[in-house]
Amino acid sequence: CPFLFIPNINMFSRQFIYIVVLSAGALLQSDAFSIGTPGIARATVKSVKSVRMARPAKLGLRMFDPVAQATRDAIEMAEPELLVKPELRNQESILSYPAFEIDFESAAELPFAMDPQSSPKTMFLNLKDEAEPLAKNRLLAVQLKKHILQRSNMGDAISSLLASKLSTPDLPEEGLFELFQTTMIKNPLLVSHMVQDLLWMREIDPATSSYLHPFLNFKGFHAVQTQRIAHALWTSQSSDEADKMIALTLQSRAAELFGVDAHPGAVLRHGIMLDHATGVVIGETATIGHHCYILHGVTLGATGKSGAFDRHPKIGNRVKIGAGAMVLGNIQVEDDAVLGASSVVTVPIGSGETVVGINRVLGSKEKAESSAKGHNMLTWMYQI
Repeated sequence: CPFLFIPNINMFSRQFIYIVVLSAGALLQSDAFSIGTPGIARATVKSVKSVRMARPAKLGLRMFDPVAQATRDAIEMAEPELLVKPELRNQESILSYPAFEIDFESAAELPFAMDPQSSPKTMFLNLKDEAEPLAKNRLLAVQLKKHILQRSNMGDAISSLLASKLSTPDLPEEGLFELFQTTMIKNPLLVSHMVQDLLWMREIDPATSSYLHPFLNFKGFHAVQTQRIAHALWTSQSSDEADKMIALTLQSRAAELFGVDAHPGAVLRHGIMLDHATGVVIGETATIGHHCYILHGVTLGATGKSGAFDRHPKIGNRVKIGAGAMVLGNIQVEDDAVLGASSVVTVPIGSGETVVGINRVLGSKEKAESSAKGHNMLTWMYQI
């Protein structure tokens, strides 16, 4: 093009003239005149790609420039789907790895078979019902389709979600998905426990108004599911050193990503909520019973004394632990106990007891006085 050799013409003008000329050439070789604006848009895309590939250094093109932005705006008006990544233009291609079919109800000896809401099938239908209207939103569509709407069951859905979150260049998403998939097929109670987690969160947390929100967004929920998968790898009879290293790697990734450092040796029963979750530490020989509510900054740790392998707390069922509490040593915290925020517990705690401060167990008289002064016992606000 002779215009490109005119002296005293600035770089932007050269870019613009070059793209116009290439666009005209592409149009002459295409069906743009017969198919209308979309054809022009495609031809323009072709010419822009030619510029970027053929002369990026010579023309000094940058990631964002006026001509490219104008081209993008024209394409968006003419045919918006051209702006979507090719692998996301149809629903089928969103599934980058295969789904798996399994009837978790019949595969596991479910302890909650009498409650229809505890069924993984029912929970998965609930998630799909909540996700479908939201999938119309452009920003939400990809994750909802990828992790829920195009999945076949709860195990498939959580495997997809966790693989997407935990993957790194060194931990490929497809490999993680296959690992989680295989682990859940071998251990179907993992799915049952996950359903109980969601039901418990909906019951105990006023901020949880749906099942979809915690499933997609609660890092405490994601951390618990990751730990249970790691635990299955850690304790499997067929596990080898590689399985144990993978379990420890999942622990490390969960600590980096979710802020929860839970050893794969710990035992986490069903119906557990780590609310906010940041800074939670769970030691190797710790146990957490079912339907427990644990806030951020909680440590279930050891005392630092050497020589004992079983060195972490055993938390009973329906226990509530306030933010920043530390429970140290191989001690028993029995069912229905309440450990106040920032409390330090190094002695066994009986059933239904309430602890505040350092190993201070409130008696019935103190509880009654606190209640009479208008404190809500569920908030762990006491006169000390």
